[in-house]
Formats: sequence, C-alpha cells, structure tokens
Amino acid sequence: MKANRNFLFIFALLLVMLFSFPSVASARTNEYGYNAQARTFKGTLNNWEAFINGLPWTPFSWKETDIVFIKRKWDKLFDPMMQGNLPSGPGAWEKADLWEYLSGEQLGWTWHQTLAVVYSPKKPIPGAIVLTPDEMGFVGFYCVIQKEWLVGPNGEKTEIQDFSLKRKLIKRALNHKAGSI
Repeated sequence: MKANRNFLFIFALLLVMLFSFPSVASARTNEYGYNAQARTFKGTLNNWEAFINGLPWTPFSWKETDIVFIKRKWDKLFDPMMQGNLPSGPGAWEKADLWEYLSGEQLGWTWHQTLAVVYSPKKPIPGAIVLTPDEMGFVGFYCVIQKEWLVGPNGEKTEIQDFSLKRKLIKRALNHKAGSI
C-alpha cells in the first residue's frame, strides 16, 4: 500500500511539474523542423534555407533519396545567430549532422557529415579551421569538428574526412568551459 502511495505521489509531482512549466511542456517544432525553445532544427537543408529566408516549406519523406537532411543544435549564446546577429559571447557553439540517402549507382548508400562551430572573437582556437565572414557572416568562428563518411547497404563505413579538435584545446582557447559540442 505504501509503494502505491509513493507511486501516486511521484506521478502527481510529475504532473504538477509538467503543468507548472508550460513553455517546456508546449515546446513545439514547426512545419520546417525548427524548435526555438529547444534550439534545434531537424528537417531538410532546403527547408532550413526556406525558413531562414521566409519562404514556404516543402513537404518531404524521411526516406526520400537525393535530399540532404539536417539536424542542428546550438546553445543559448548562439541563439542570436538565428536572427543574423552575433552570438551573445565567446564559446557559443552549434553542431550540425547532415545525411543523404543516395540513389543511382550508389543506391543503398548514405552520405553523412558532422560539423561543429565555436565562436571565439578575440582569441584564435589553435588547430581549428578558421571560418570566413563569407561562410558565417562574421569573423571569430572556428570549425572544431568536420567529419564526412559513407555507410553502405551492408553497414560498411568509408571515411572521407575526419577532423576533430580536442575539447581541451577549445577550452584553453576560450579560457573557460566549452559547452557540450
């Protein structure tokens, strides 16, 4: 009987928490794949570009070939970039995973790419790839992860590129804790 009461108490507590934080409970992803509260985007690269440019979204299937899909995640400091402004401070980061189901002679293969970008406007990140204002819109951005590979129909993996800067180097350059890139 006591275990039942504990379960009911925990269940009631969870309900109270859920309804006490409506912004968390009602976090939604729009038709493009953008979720402002979670600071994520998951959809097609075309729909990301349409969202950024204020154009209509295009319906798609998650199983379509020859479409680049993207999953993006960024921290709170990076948030202003969604409106075309500088990040709120050094250490702002964004991570993107891209993939495409290939067709034709490569049917059954999937192309993948992972990128991570960190903002460090005053101090360079040694060993990182410097991103130009043409690429990011501003100076002070560094690519700290750039991996690219193919996965075959039988699970075989073909590495194309694998660049990953050690987190310790990023932290040292920023003089503080780097986020969860």
